[in-house]
Amino acid sequence: MPLFSWGLFVALTASAIFIVLGVPLGPVVALSILIALIVAFRFPYATFYTTLFLIPFLGLTISIPTGELAVGKRAFGGAIDISVAEALILFLLLAWGLKIIFLWLKRRDRNWQPQLPLAKSYAVLFAAHLASAFSPLGPDPMLVFKFALRPVLFCYLAFITLPINFLRSKRRLVAALSAVALAGTIAALNGAVSLFFVGASSQYIRRAHPLPMFGVPMLGENHNLLAELLAVTVMITLALAFLVKKNRTRQILYASALFQFVIALLTFSRTVWIVFALQAAFIGLVEFRHHLKQYAGTIIAGFLLLIPVTILMMQIGLSNVAQSSNSTRWALTEIASEVFLTSPIFGSGAGTFVERVGSARVFKLEYGDPLDSHGFIQKLAAETGILGLAGFGLVALELFWIMRRNLRALARGAERSAVFYLTTGAGGALVYQLFNTNYWTGKMWLPIGLALAAGYIFARHTKEKELPV
Repeated sequence: MPLFSWGLFVALTASAIFIVLGVPLGPVVALSILIALIVAFRFPYATFYTTLFLIPFLGLTISIPTGELAVGKRAFGGAIDISVAEALILFLLLAWGLKIIFLWLKRRDRNWQPQLPLAKSYAVLFAAHLASAFSPLGPDPMLVFKFALRPVLFCYLAFITLPINFLRSKRRLVAALSAVALAGTIAALNGAVSLFFVGASSQYIRRAHPLPMFGVPMLGENHNLLAELLAVTVMITLALAFLVKKNRTRQILYASALFQFVIALLTFSRTVWIVFALQAAFIGLVEFRHHLKQYAGTIIAGFLLLIPVTILMMQIGLSNVAQSSNSTRWALTEIASEVFLTSPIFGSGAGTFVERVGSARVFKLEYGDPLDSHGFIQKLAAETGILGLAGFGLVALELFWIMRRNLRALARGAERSAVFYLTTGAGGALVYQLFNTNYWTGKMWLPIGLALAAGYIFARHTKEKELPV
C-alpha cells in the first residue's frame, strides 16, 4: 500500500505535468508508469530476467513525445526514443531504489545493501564526459549532460550495477544466463532462416543476417548486429552448460552454442571472425595449454573444416563492398584523429561525433549521411579527449584486476569454468566494439556485468567454505 500510494501520487503528478506540457495521452502514459512500477517492485526478478532476454532486441522501441516543452525539443528532438528493454530497466532501477530505502535503510536487510563495482574508475569516465562540455569547440552543454547521463551513466547502472545486485546466488545466475542464452538461440535461428531467402544474398554468397520479427527489425538490419550478439551469447551459453545439473540439458546447451557459433561465422562479419580467433587463442593458452598435444588432432580437423568457409571469407574481404567499408571506416578514423588533435584534453564534447562528421563536406559527398565512429577508442578520443581515454583505461585495468582475482580464487571445476567463459565473452564484447558502434548498449556492458556477478558469487561461496566451523 505505501508503494501504491506513492505510485498513485507520482502518476497523478506526471499526468498533470504531461497535460500542461501538451504531451498526447498524458494520463495514459502516467497510468502505464504506475502499473510498470508496481510490477517491477512486486516481481523484481521476473522483470529483471525479462529485461535480460529483451536487451539484444534493440529494434523493439517505444517513442514518448515530449510535448511543446522547449527543453524536450532541444535535448530529445521532440520525442524520447527508447528500447523496451531500457524502459523496463528504468522502472527496475526505480523499484530497486525503493527497495533499498524500505528494506536496507529501514529494515537493515543486507540482501538489499547496494554493491557498486568499478564505481571509482567509472566515475572518472563519467566525469570525463561531463568535462567535455568545456571543450574549446563549443558543444551544447545540455546535450553533453544528456549524453553523460544516458547512455554513459545509464550503462553502468543498468548493465553492471543491476546484475551485481540482483544475481547473488547460483540459482539466480543460472536463470539470468538462461534468458540471454535463449535470446541468442532465437537470434541464431533467425539468422539461419535468412540463409534461405534471396534477400540474404550478397554480391557473392548468401550470408546470415537478421530478419524482421512480426514485421519489426528487432535484431536490426545489418549482419554485423547479429554477429556481435552471437559473439557474446556463444560464451554465455557455454558458461551456462557448466552450471546445469542434468546431462541432457548440458548437451542441448552445447549444441545451441555450436549452432550459434556456426551462424555467427556465416554472417561473414570480419569482426566476429577476429573475436572468435582471439577467444580461441585465449581459451587454448589459458585453459588448455597443457592439453594442446592431446587434442592436436581435433584442432587440426577443426581448422581443415573451416578452410572452405575461410576461402569465402577472404573472397568477401577482397570484394568492392568490403573495400568500400574499409574506406568509410578509415575516413571516420581520420576525422576522429583530426578532432582529437584539435582538442586533445577535453575532446569535442560527449555525443557530438556524428555532428562533426556531418560538418565534413568531403565525407558527405563521398559516403553520404554521417555515421558514428566505428570504434570505441576513436569515439572516446574524439569526444572526450585524453580525459576520456584515461577514464576508460582505469575501468579496463580495474576490470582486469577484479576478474583475474576472482578466477584465481576459484579451484578448477564447473564454477570456475563458467566464470572463465563469461570472462571470455566479456572480453569478446569489448574487442567487438573496437570496430563497431554499439559501445553504449547492453551488447558491450551486460557481458561485463554478468562476468563480474558470477565471479563474486562463486568467489564468495569459496571463502564461506574455507571459513572454520
